[in-house]
Order: sequence, then structure tokens, then C-alpha cells
Amino acid sequence: MKQPVDLTPLQNDYAVYLPAISSFYSTYIDKQRKEEFVPTDRIPKGFDRGIEGMNFLNPEQGYFYYKFGLYSAGHAQLDINKSLQQELMIQQRDRNKTMILGDSGGYQIGKGVIKFDWQNFEGFEANKVREKILTWLDVTADWSMMLDVPTWACDHIHSPKTGLKTFEDCLEKTQFNNRYFIDNRVGSTNGGTKFLNVLQGSDWDTAEKWYDGVKEFSDVNKYGDKAAEGWAMGGANMCKMPIALKRLITMRFDGMLEGKDWMHFLGTAQLDWSCYLTSIQRQIRKHINENFTVSFDCASPFIATAHGLVYTNAQHSNKRWSVIMDKAPDTKALSKSKTPFPFESEIGRRLTIGDICWYAPGMLNKVGKEGKTSWDSFAYALMMSHNVYCHIVAVQRANQLVDIECAKFDANWRMWGVEGKKAKEYSEWVPNKILYFNNFIEELFCKSSKDEAFELISAAKNFLESLEGARLQGGPADNEFNNLFTIEDQKQLSLGPDGQPLFDQQDDDDLRALEESVIGD
Repeated sequence: MKQPVDLTPLQNDYAVYLPAISSFYSTYIDKQRKEEFVPTDRIPKGFDRGIEGMNFLNPEQGYFYYKFGLYSAGHAQLDINKSLQQELMIQQRDRNKTMILGDSGGYQIGKGVIKFDWQNFEGFEANKVREKILTWLDVTADWSMMLDVPTWACDHIHSPKTGLKTFEDCLEKTQFNNRYFIDNRVGSTNGGTKFLNVLQGSDWDTAEKWYDGVKEFSDVNKYGDKAAEGWAMGGANMCKMPIALKRLITMRFDGMLEGKDWMHFLGTAQLDWSCYLTSIQRQIRKHINENFTVSFDCASPFIATAHGLVYTNAQHSNKRWSVIMDKAPDTKALSKSKTPFPFESEIGRRLTIGDICWYAPGMLNKVGKEGKTSWDSFAYALMMSHNVYCHIVAVQRANQLVDIECAKFDANWRMWGVEGKKAKEYSEWVPNKILYFNNFIEELFCKSSKDEAFELISAAKNFLESLEGARLQGGPADNEFNNLFTIEDQKQLSLGPDGQPLFDQQDDDDLRALEESVIGD
């Protein structure tokens, strides 16, 4: 059997992209191991390893292999005995050849997907939920996030349900959750997961207040080997560059990066930020902690599919630096088409258009109706697999190009904005701002004091603010899978500066509807 295309070595020393694996996707792999969940005549002829080939965590049988992923308790089977029997892609992976970061599911608790007793926050029923999540994380994940309470849980929409009124309420409840996790965790030395202390805040003042309120849970002098082993950057910490850098510098001089070997940036989908995080990782490894790893996740390959979008290619140029998603082929007249799938990936080259456009005119979908779409539910899984491969490769290629171009050009960040709109791009492949940031971060981590570093960040304020990550906004778009599943209250997708769709966790609702359509089968 031909070995899978191994994307893991191509990671080099880059920040690690974690595909946020959808349970809709993993269900096909899980159920096909036990039964003929997908009929043999529905599996693409090019799938010589069957459905298992879509399992990119399988280094022997996957059509491609990539060792990293994120899986959320908010989408998981929290009954651990059922999880071990049902979530096979995650639970039966080779632990020596894969790494899973566990999301604790705070978003889903806030949204009500995971039922939680907000009115008796410290009571028996609430603790049962905490216990289930903690047990699932300890058994399932290599690294995990502690259970923070999102700051939006106190807004006017969610406050009537949660009872939280202020930012301070969210912080106080997070502190309670952190203490529960520390008191009850197995501990990584006993085979449990390692934990990331989650940081929130919408601006520097609130981010600082949150950090001051939770940093004790990372203090080994206070909690010993039960202290959190790493950090997770949420809120403004993960998308506003001046705040992110001030937080890193504060941690450095507080001694909170030494011995903390993992830092995760939540929901970071942009290619330029994957390169910024690589530059940060390299400088921390050089100056502070050689074992330090930065990771980031996004669910875009999965959510895009729920919106009927396909990754077509990625643009790496000084004018456009992004993955490209377009409306996927969806025509019933192509139901039996043998035309090869036109978009390149280890999955795509095994498909025909007829594998995606499955329903012919007159065929009924799984709810017994003839919908507008030619896709059945399995077509969504196929497209997710293609999209994941494309996103991984796009991130790696972006970092490869930056390495090449940084070796060619001596880009001084102080030149940013000097020439205005007539500024000359150094590279044909990489926008100046990415080259400038690499230069800036090298200078920043050479500063010998917190004050000097903060002064440099202040001097570069305009430049750094121009790098701001998209705090992903938007909601469900008009898409074809509504004809398979009932989705209401559709909205148009927001677009980023590169013209590509931006996804928010609100789109998680659409993806979950897709997941529930097969998980209950």
C-alpha cells in the first residue's frame, strides 16, 4: 500500500495549525469501522483505502497524514465510555504519532448546547458537567484548555440565561472553574492532559485585569505539578497585535513563559497571522524557552463546506495572501459525471464531479424530499477532507515563502508607511507587512526590560494595529444544505479585506446542525 502523503515534516519550525475537527466528519470514519455506514457503491472508486483514508490522523492508511488537530468537548460524547466506543478517530489514534488539543466547550455551555445549571453555578448539577468535561479531556487530549466563561456570557443576549451581568462576573466564574480543574485533574505526570490557562479581555485594561485574575493558576510555586502548563490566547489577546505582544512581554518578565511549553491562539484563520505566530514562536524559543510551541486553530475547512464552499487554491502574492473559497460545483445534471474533480488535493485527485454531485433529478434526499442541491450528506464529508488538506498546505506554503523572502530582503519595519500608497513591495510573493513584522519581532525580543519593550511597541503602534487579525464576524449564509437539513435565520457571510468569507463561532450552529444529521443515524 502506498504510504500517505506526510505533511507533518513540512511543518519545519512553524507555528502549528490545528484543524478544528468536526464531529460530522469524524462520524463517517468512526461508523464505517463498525458497519457499512456509507454503502460500497457510494464510496468513490478512487478511494482505495475506503473511508479510513479520510482519517488524516492515521499515519498508515490516511490519503494524507497530519499529526495535529483540535477537538472540542462542545461537540463530543462526554460519556467517556460512549466516547471510547464512538469517537474512534480521536480515541483510537496512535498517541505517539498524533497530538490533539482539547477545547473545553465553554462556547457551547454559554450557548446552551451543553446543558448547565447557571443558577446554581457551584452546585451539584454544575459540578457534574465540569466533572464530565474534565474526565473527557484527561482521557482524550494531550493538551487542553481550562474551562473559561466567555465574556459575552454577560451581554444583553445571554445574561437572562446565565445570570451574569459584568466582565467581573465572567472572570469570577472562570476562577471557580480553574480551581475545580486544578483540584480534580489527574495530572499530566499520571497520564492526564496538560492544561492551558485561558486569557480573555476586549482591550488592554480588561486583558490585564483577566491576566492578573488567573495567572496564579499557572504558578508552580502555589499549585506544584497541578498548575497549568501553558496558555491560551482569547479575546483581544489573539487578534490585536499590540495587546498580544504586550501580553507576551509581560509574561516574559513575570517568568510565565519559562516551563510553559504551549501557547494556543484561538480561532486564528488568516495566513498572515500564521506567519506572525511563527516569528513569535522562533523568538521565544531563541530567547526564553527552547521547547515553546505556538498553535492556532480554525474550523474554516469544515464551516466553509457547510456553506457549500470549496477551497480552490491559495493566493500567495504581495497583493493577495489568503486561501480562496468559491461556490462548489452543485448541479444535478452532473450526477453520473466522470469528469475529474478540478481542484488539487490528495482527496480531490481521487474524486470525480459525480462523487460530489450525487443526486440526479428526481432523487429524494435523506428527509424524503427532492431538494435543490445535488449533494448528499457524504458529499459534505468529502469536501471537508479536501478543504482540510488545502488549508494545511496553504499555511505551510505561506511560511515557506516567508523564509525564502526574508533571506533575500533586509526589510526594516520603520519603513512601513513612509512611502504611502507608492510604497514598493520588496517581494513578488510576500506582502511587506509580513517581512516587516519578522524584523520587528527580532528587535522586540532583544530588549532587556519590560519598559524598553513596551516603548518599542508604542513606537510601532500604527504599524502593529494595521496587522490586526479579523475578529471573525458574520453568521450563516444562504447555502444549499438547507435543502437537506432545516436551518433558519440565514444571514449573509461577512467578507474579509481579501474578499474571502469570515466565519464566526455563530457559524458553529450551522455546522452543528450538519453534525446532528449524521451522528444520530
